[in-house]
Amino acid sequence: MPQTTVATGTFPSRKAANQAVQRLVSSGFARNSIELHPHDEDEGYDLEIHTRMENLKRAKRLIRGSSSMSAMSMRDMGHMASGAVQSARAHPLFLLGAGLLAGFVIYNLIPRSGAGNEPVRRRQPTPSGARSQHARR
Repeated sequence: MPQTTVATGTFPSRKAANQAVQRLVSSGFARNSIELHPHDEDEGYDLEIHTRMENLKRAKRLIRGSSSMSAMSMRDMGHMASGAVQSARAHPLFLLGAGLLAGFVIYNLIPRSGAGNEPVRRRQPTPSGARSQHARR
């Protein structure tokens, strides 16, 4: 029998833990090898999965999948936002180019109407064998 090991993860809610379980199951891990253990006083859940050594890294990566965003604090998000502002200040020409490109795309997506830009009306083809009104006159 192959040697197994345990990969674990901690989640703030049952929903987050269930999402990790779904990621594991949809990636081929057996549902009966995954266990959820509630914390005392309903303050979160621990997830355990028994897997072979060669699958340990993949299991850990799948466990961490969404917990990184759900466990992120407002302070961490503030640091990320300030990093984006610093990048924009460091590369103003890139930001200007991206803005011009976005404006060009939006401008070309807007339908044009006006005196000289009326749509061309095309004659509908007549069914084969049917005579047009002009032919009868």
